[in-house]
Amino acid sequence: MFSKKNFFALALIILGVATFASAQQPTQTTPDGSIQKENSERRERLRERHKEMRQGHKRMREHGMRGFMRGLELTDAQREQLKAISERRLESTKLQREELQQLREKRRAGTFSEADAARVSALREQIRASMEGIRAEAEALLTAEQKLQLQQRELERKTRHEERKLRREQRRKEREERLKTKSTI
Repeated sequence: MFSKKNFFALALIILGVATFASAQQPTQTTPDGSIQKENSERRERLRERHKEMRQGHKRMREHGMRGFMRGLELTDAQREQLKAISERRLESTKLQREELQQLREKRRAGTFSEADAARVSALREQIRASMEGIRAEAEALLTAEQKLQLQQRELERKTRHEERKLRREQRRKEREERLKTKSTI
């Protein structure tokens, strides 16, 4: 029989051989052997995309509904009027928002019907129209110079949106090409 000493020595030898053998397994590489480069590029692309998303979400959290007025140097009277408009519009949609919340609960409970789905669409449309009303009333408060600044910022926002759209499309195409090259290998 084996003694304890021999048993541990044999176990260590088996463990060492298994570790060595698994380390010798070839990794899957692309034809030019650049799997590490591909992985690092992918990680970098993901980092950039997440950074953009975090910045966008941060702007939305900081400025909320009145974010479109940011940087316009509103007077105190304009700020007060904007606050009153927002509060009045939010109060007018309170019943719709509460009903929408009840319908969300219904969906979570699994008792959601087609009629409920139609009602959700109608409620969302009513709320959206009210929010557009806030913007229209708020723009009516602005001076000509402030309106010009707002238009310029809106144009810049649209340009950034188009750039993001193009980058997203480019990433989608690159991903499809990588999948095609991997499937042909």
